[in-house]
Amino acid sequence: MSKVKAVKDHVTGKAKRLTGEVLGDQKLHDEGKAQEQEGREESEQAGKIKPLGNLDQLT
Repeated sequence: MSKVKAVKDHVTGKAKRLTGEVLGDQKLHDEGKAQEQEGREESEQAGKIKPLGNLDQLT
Protein backbone atom coordinates (compact mmCIF):
# COMPACT_ATOMS: atom_id res chain seq x y z
CA MET A 1 0.00 0.00 0.00
CA SER A 2 1.11 3.52 -0.59
CA LYS A 3 1.72 6.05 2.14
CA VAL A 4 -0.83 8.41 0.53
CA LYS A 5 -3.61 5.80 0.67
CA ALA A 6 -2.71 5.02 4.27
CA VAL A 7 -3.01 8.68 5.27
CA LYS A 8 -6.28 9.02 3.32
CA ASP A 9 -7.75 6.00 5.11
CA HIS A 10 -6.59 7.29 8.49
CA VAL A 11 -8.12 10.74 7.96
CA THR A 12 -11.34 9.39 6.45
CA GLY A 13 -11.69 6.92 9.30
CA LYS A 14 -11.19 9.63 11.89
CA ALA A 15 -13.82 11.81 10.20
CA LYS A 16 -16.31 8.93 10.12
CA ARG A 17 -15.61 8.07 13.75
CA LEU A 18 -16.12 11.64 14.93
CA THR A 19 -19.25 12.07 12.80
CA GLY A 20 -20.64 8.87 14.27
CA GLU A 21 -19.98 10.19 17.78
CA VAL A 22 -21.68 13.51 17.08
CA LEU A 23 -24.71 11.94 15.40
CA GLY A 24 -24.94 9.03 17.82
CA ASP A 25 -24.53 6.52 14.98
CA GLN A 26 -22.65 3.58 16.49
CA LYS A 27 -22.31 1.76 13.15
CA LEU A 28 -20.62 4.79 11.52
CA HIS A 29 -18.41 5.23 14.58
CA ASP A 30 -17.27 1.60 14.47
CA GLU A 31 -16.72 1.71 10.70
CA GLY A 32 -14.60 4.84 11.06
CA LYS A 33 -12.59 3.36 13.92
CA ALA A 34 -11.82 0.26 11.83
CA GLN A 35 -10.82 2.34 8.80
CA GLU A 36 -8.65 4.60 10.97
CA GLN A 37 -6.84 1.56 12.38
CA GLU A 38 -6.41 0.10 8.89
CA GLY A 39 -4.83 3.36 7.73
CA ARG A 40 -2.49 3.35 10.72
CA GLU A 41 -1.40 -0.23 9.99
CA GLU A 42 -0.91 0.51 6.28
CA SER A 43 1.20 3.53 7.19
CA GLU A 44 3.43 1.38 9.38
CA GLN A 45 3.83 -1.18 6.58
CA ALA A 46 4.54 1.50 3.97
CA GLY A 47 7.22 2.95 6.23
CA LYS A 48 9.06 -0.37 6.32
CA ILE A 49 9.27 -0.74 2.55
CA LYS A 50 12.57 0.48 1.13
CA PRO A 51 12.53 0.09 -2.65
CA LEU A 52 16.22 1.01 -2.91
CA GLY A 53 17.25 -1.15 0.01
CA ASN A 54 19.97 0.32 2.18
CA LEU A 55 21.24 2.75 -0.45
CA ASP A 56 21.33 5.56 2.11
CA GLN A 57 23.91 3.64 4.14
CA LEU A 58 26.26 3.29 1.17
CA THR A 59 26.94 7.01 0.82
